[in-house]
Amino acid sequence: MTGDDELLRLRREVGELRAELEELRNERATLVAQVLGAEERERARVAQALHDEALQSLLAAHQDLLEAAPGRAQVTRAHEIMGDAIDRVRDAVSALHPVILERRGLEVALEAVCAQAERQGGFSSTLNVAPEAVGPSDGLVFSVARELVTNAARHSGAGRLGVGVAAGEGNVILTVSDDGRGIERGRRDEALDEGHVGLASIVQRLEALGGSLEIETPAGGGTRAVATIPVG
Repeated sequence: MTGDDELLRLRREVGELRAELEELRNERATLVAQVLGAEERERARVAQALHDEALQSLLAAHQDLLEAAPGRAQVTRAHEIMGDAIDRVRDAVSALHPVILERRGLEVALEAVCAQAERQGGFSSTLNVAPEAVGPSDGLVFSVARELVTNAARHSGAGRLGVGVAAGEGNVILTVSDDGRGIERGRRDEALDEGHVGLASIVQRLEALGGSLEIETPAGGGTRAVATIPVG
């Protein structure tokens, strides 16, 4: 075999390997999409159950309290607590159910997620969604934002949270930042190793689709997470 023949053989093998890798990437992306779809269907099922059962029961009890003994201090207090519980369940349903995304758009859906997180985390939040960033990747943007915002509500101890969605070159850039206790260098990878399913799930989804997630503690403190989400 001549040197030219050997070079042609190697080029052919490299081409075949590249084709196999591309096929594997496509298969992985398909699997990620299937998992994401299954997760959203389960969230929708849970949201529907909350709406049809828990929320309706709370509303009925709320009305019963009003009619039972109006004016009594204990009843008034119970009525207030019940009203707050109803608001929390409604926020949970809105944050869980993808129908809010389909019917009212990304910004309204993220407002519901932020409202629920404010109640849980005790902080104030701001949201900025650039109109040009809204599009075919809204479902994944919403899913990633929901995980990051919920994580901040649970662990950050922040007083303020900011969520931004901007358009990049072929990507949507999602930024979630807070003024909480921050995250140690390398902590993201440690969390993945420890089996933090929510964070691991979004990292796997993003990387499978050619995106990324970076989490850091800026010089001024707090935590800043930046997700690069491919459009499509």
